[in-house]
Amino acid sequence: MKTYVLTGIALSIGLILSGCQSSQSRQQQLATICADPNNRAPKSGYWSECQALYPSSSRQLQRDYRLGAPAGN
Repeated sequence: MKTYVLTGIALSIGLILSGCQSSQSRQQQLATICADPNNRAPKSGYWSECQALYPSSSRQLQRDYRLGAPAGN
């Protein structure tokens, strides 16, 4: 019985550790994703994450704000 418990614990720890992602591999994935300008667009699901790698300039932020602002009557 004790062997089964220890085996279960060892397998659980192995599964948990295999699911962890290093920050370096995450940075590499984001670099690939954010290389596409469409993923760096404000309405993209990756916009906030890509801002960490490719921050928008003040001019770009102003342009994006104007393009997304509602039109006046």
